[in-house]
Amino acid sequence: MKQYIGLDVSIKETAISIRQDGKRIWRGKCASDPQLLAAVIRKRAPYAWRVVFETGPLS
Repeated sequence: MKQYIGLDVSIKETAISIRQDGKRIWRGKCASDPQLLAAVIRKRAPYAWRVVFETGPLS
């Protein structure tokens, strides 16, 4: 059961999308803080296989 995480990073907030088996299973936002992001990912995607970032000036 592989889960894939997409992060769209901005200064204040990061949008998070989690997919499994080609379907989105969760989407949300949290503050752009590494500890908070890690906590959300651990809680919502315990089987994370790959994390990808949106490319842009803040990537």
